[in-house]
Amino acid sequence: MTSRMEQLTLDIRRTPLFRQVVPQEAGVGWPMPFRTQGKVYVSLLCFGYGPARNSVETAIFPPLALITVDWATGRPVEYLDLRFRHPWPDDQSTGQVGVFPHQAVARLSVNDYKRLRGELFAKYDELLEYLSAGKPFPGEFTEDFQRRLRLLMEPGLEPYYRALSPDFFGRFMPATNEANEGPRQEAVRR
Repeated sequence: MTSRMEQLTLDIRRTPLFRQVVPQEAGVGWPMPFRTQGKVYVSLLCFGYGPARNSVETAIFPPLALITVDWATGRPVEYLDLRFRHPWPDDQSTGQVGVFPHQAVARLSVNDYKRLRGELFAKYDELLEYLSAGKPFPGEFTEDFQRRLRLLMEPGLEPYYRALSPDFFGRFMPATNEANEGPRQEAVRR
């Protein structure tokens, strides 16, 4: 059964907004939930991808857009073209930033990856239930969510996610010494 969050990431691609302004080759990344003025929203990162030089991997490129939806209704409420305005230096907006599958998931079968991905989306549903109810996140939930997100996060996109949603990623994916620490990471932190 598809979780509500996973369905949202599929449904957003069918919206007129997505089809008119987001490049066709964009992937929809990990959601970034937040609450403001008593309402819960989810920002969806759209990033570039395409064939890598070898046929085994997919090249990942910097984020192209950010679409924020009202979690209660699924209605898009904000669109940001990250090619036009972004919180990182202009020279960090082009060029390949990583590959998929990344090292942490490269040895998984496609079915195992899809299962883990579906499980993380189900955890997002749980997280949004807590957020919507204004309840604290139980410690065991937070630890499990952190572990799952850390495993599946594309390292090349991590600095961009952190720049766009520092509170969410500071809480649910604390930085580690193993995090991507290349020049792009440093530039995005500025």
